[in-house]
Amino acid sequence: MNLGSTEVTNLISYVALIVSATLAIFYLRDRSHAKYAIERDYCNQLLTWHASVVDLLIELCVSSGRNVEEKHPSLIKLSSLIEQGRFYFPNITPENYGQDKPPAYRGYRNIALDFLVASYNLHHKPHTEANRKQAINLQRQFTSVVFEIVRPSDRLSTIRKLTDKYFVKNLSIEDLERREQIDAVSHMWDTPESRD
Repeated sequence: MNLGSTEVTNLISYVALIVSATLAIFYLRDRSHAKYAIERDYCNQLLTWHASVVDLLIELCVSSGRNVEEKHPSLIKLSSLIEQGRFYFPNITPENYGQDKPPAYRGYRNIALDFLVASYNLHHKPHTEANRKQAINLQRQFTSVVFEIVRPSDRLSTIRKLTDKYFVKNLSIEDLERREQIDAVSHMWDTPESRD
């Protein structure tokens, strides 16, 4: 079978089109993976910092019976973590507000760091039940800000799309049917935090 020059040109064009389309699909897929990797790395760094902060906040809350001098090393560490947090939660900078300050301190502090500064100030006060409850509330508010950034459900859905695996079982205690399973966790409602 003899192919004419027009037919050969058309065949080469079709092959080139198929190769180009295949390469474009691989490029878009790889770009999606690269974007996810960048987001994952940022979220992992943020979650590592968050874990350090929350460990310290819970330690301060649990040991709230100590006087301020005994809490001093923990408060120094919290102050350091607040400074580190400026890289995750930079100040909000409206026009010309705080222009006389160094760059990291210009504008208004981000609300995530405001919750931490409020916690820092609260732990300088004498221990009371009201202060303990306020400290727990501040820690939960801070965690909620980070939660909204990390969006665990969205991340799990993205992982599912990229890997065809879902790593969480969508169950709550209310989904348990057998009485033995409920009895196994019934003690969790007896903690002070669960009554808040």
